[in-house]
Amino acid sequence: SSASPLPPPPFVGPDLVTFDGDQTLYSDGGNFESNPKLARALSLMLKNGISVAVVTAAGYEYDAEKYMMRLSGLIKYFKSKKMTEEECGRFYVMGGECNYLLRLSGSFSLEPVKETGPGGWITSTKHLKDSPGNWSEKAVAKLLDTAEKCLKQGVEEMKIRGRVIRKKRAVGLIPNSPSSISRENLDECALRVQSDLYAGSVGFENLPYCAFNGGSDCWVDVGNKRVGVEILQAYLGLEPAKCLHVGDQFLNTGNDYAARGCAPCAWITSPVETTYILKRLLIFAGGINIDEEGVNGTSTGNVSPKTPSRTRTGSTEIDLDEAARRSVGGLVMDVYTGEMVQPNSKKQKL
Repeated sequence: SSASPLPPPPFVGPDLVTFDGDQTLYSDGGNFESNPKLARALSLMLKNGISVAVVTAAGYEYDAEKYMMRLSGLIKYFKSKKMTEEECGRFYVMGGECNYLLRLSGSFSLEPVKETGPGGWITSTKHLKDSPGNWSEKAVAKLLDTAEKCLKQGVEEMKIRGRVIRKKRAVGLIPNSPSSISRENLDECALRVQSDLYAGSVGFENLPYCAFNGGSDCWVDVGNKRVGVEILQAYLGLEPAKCLHVGDQFLNTGNDYAARGCAPCAWITSPVETTYILKRLLIFAGGINIDEEGVNGTSTGNVSPKTPSRTRTGSTEIDLDEAARRSVGGLVMDVYTGEMVQPNSKKQKL
């Protein structure tokens, strides 16, 4: 009698894995361009029912094109593998720490998730104390006023070659091109802001926030990654013990530190370590080897340059090949303002 082949082992892994962007999914100041091994690991997680989210400080509000430019190589890989709408729908981006939620559609475009009304992510997570749906705009303004004043004082007192900019839910100290700001100055600014916000919190004492050294800049965000991960857990109906956050900023001047309050965490130092962690996770969860399908051989999973990858977000058509190219030639996006500038004039981060 012929023996029947053994069925594949059941896949038993986390329900959600969230990631920092810079120095976790790609190098510091870079984009997710060509990293087929890491892209394959992420795609296999999606195919096996794991939700994946990039939880980033980068806040472009709901300008999906800007997030897609930063992740163009990864989205291009998903498209080359003909991932289904269900699989794509498990991929999220949470921008501004916890302020803007987008989801990948079956047409390989990031689309804003509805905020309010039935099924809206803000409406459905208002039971969380720190959810953005419970914030007062007056309190947000006062927190940002306090942070902005502190950062400007730091620039003046330490003679920092930089400037302070303000967004809807964040204030940042960025370097004047082509200057850079030392790590010590950035840490000092982050610690000063943390101290001032703690001491002068009257009027915004119930607001979560994060003041951190971003490597080349210093930012103060309304909200933090604990809130971002908690929102995803609540919105998707997942238990914290079945989630994992992966990042590189777990010191008290980093913005991954807060995620320790709501999920197990993996502290890595580079995309190489992220790939290794995911490789081990997939092996333990279901005996899946990401080195298969020629990842280390001739098949890289990249879309042929002869067939440009185009997708749509809203009414805007995005050429993913062009988006990836912009980080090495032509114009690039200034992460601080969202404007298109000459390459090397601004450091690009997500």
